[in-house]
Amino acid sequence: MRSIGYRNVQMKGDLCARNVKNYARMHDRLYRPGVVGTKEAENVGWPGDWEGRTILALTLLAQSIDSEPAYLEEIVEEILDNCNAGGYRGDLLVPDAINEQQMAGHGWLLRGLVEYYRWKGDGRVRSSIQQIVNNLYLPLAGHFANYPVRQEEREFHQGEAAGSLADKVNEWLLSTDIGCVFISLDGLSQAYEELRDPALGQLLEEMMGVFFTIDFTGITAQTHASLTGMRGVVRMYEVTGQASLLEQALSFFKLYKSEGMTENYANFNLFRTPSWTEPCGIIDSYMLALSLWEHTGNEELLEEAHAIWHNGVERGQRPNGGFGCDTTVEDGHVAIHKNYYEAYWCCTMRGGEGLGVPMRKALFETDDRLQLPLYVDGIYKREQGGREELRVASSYPCEGRIELSVMQGSGSLVHIAMFVPSWALNVKVEKNGAAIPFRLEAGFANFEGELLTGTAFTLTFDIPLMAVPTQGNLYAGSDLHTLRHGLLVLGAARRYEERVNPSALAYAGQGRYTGPDLDLLPLGGAYLLDEATLREQSYQVLFRVGQADD
Repeated sequence: MRSIGYRNVQMKGDLCARNVKNYARMHDRLYRPGVVGTKEAENVGWPGDWEGRTILALTLLAQSIDSEPAYLEEIVEEILDNCNAGGYRGDLLVPDAINEQQMAGHGWLLRGLVEYYRWKGDGRVRSSIQQIVNNLYLPLAGHFANYPVRQEEREFHQGEAAGSLADKVNEWLLSTDIGCVFISLDGLSQAYEELRDPALGQLLEEMMGVFFTIDFTGITAQTHASLTGMRGVVRMYEVTGQASLLEQALSFFKLYKSEGMTENYANFNLFRTPSWTEPCGIIDSYMLALSLWEHTGNEELLEEAHAIWHNGVERGQRPNGGFGCDTTVEDGHVAIHKNYYEAYWCCTMRGGEGLGVPMRKALFETDDRLQLPLYVDGIYKREQGGREELRVASSYPCEGRIELSVMQGSGSLVHIAMFVPSWALNVKVEKNGAAIPFRLEAGFANFEGELLTGTAFTLTFDIPLMAVPTQGNLYAGSDLHTLRHGLLVLGAARRYEERVNPSALAYAGQGRYTGPDLDLLPLGGAYLLDEATLREQSYQVLFRVGQADD
């Protein structure tokens, strides 16, 4: 099965609003020609980074909302016109002083240029991709064996949200964003998809071989860099079919969940290090979970992706459309990190890619099958089996109701599979208001249906209030719980120190609950608040659970 893709989806509802707000933010001064990649708008010590993330965000957002960016062509031309003699950004490569931040930054530049080339077919851009590979990356062959992958080989330096160079070990200039050189696996793997350059393939094998030996928790690697690197590994699995690559990514994701993920499905910037979340990494974790589900069919991974999106990604978006950092729940609360309200130099731009993912993965199809793993309100035009036009309207995840309507149909008989979370109760499927038989299998309600104009298939289920023990190792044995409306982690706007009796809470709609001295609500609507309120508010998400006299 294949996903329906950008061109055949017209988003509506909340996801559309989020994309539009981020697209507008990406037209502010910091993301315009004459500013991008200059001293006003560059990550110092990260050549190619701001530039690449800007190009990537605008390229993908433009296709998500079907709108031509105001200045993207000029930005691309300006970046390509201002490269060094090697055809890349920053200083020329010095083999005995390799700046891993330059390599990471150009990973994003490669991603941006490849996506732009695929969209526009600009031959100059393709030539630039090849130049960056040839002149910046291929000379690294043989050097990764000297990259420090264990704790005893390097010193720990706690950096800021924008990392900086801290040490030199062997020929490597190391960043406080520990392990960031492996961000470039993402861009290089996508360049390899396009170029199929054997020398690049060999370099990727070398890089992945070293990447898999990293003691991620021992060196407190940056979760964003590690997750991005693993997405590159999964892409190489897709290109080569090498099963061991998928196994490595699955093993890593298990480690990430226990040592790098917060209790509200965001991330620690560094493994095992309470500090701040980073929406770049949250988006990476969402994309990785979805990819791993696609390749394994494991419904737990799909459910994990849903939880990451609605608790982590959505919480990270700000009222101006950008993305910023929160605290990491080490005190049981979620709040804006006082220093990083918006990470405009990285996370805002990564939002441009992340916000387009659900629409690309919301419907998969063959001639006679439809699968809906995500619920994105919108209109979908099928490419296979007919020229049907379908509409999805959903109140999920606050309410368990998803309607799939045939706006234009050919009458073809298809097998339909719609995602059902493991905690869903009283699951039902109806056709035009009448119950029809279905079977639950691998996280989906499966049934047969004819795609006749005017037909509506409706999936409904009840959503329980659940008390879930803490998941990560930070709180192991603490007797603390999150309270959840289905997958939605709920927060209290004021501190509550008593034990919570879930049976004493009454459902108030839209995922909210009320009870004696306690009001709980989902956290994903942060982008609808005003900035002052958002900065000031702290939400308790960890509670002791039981009868008051326990």
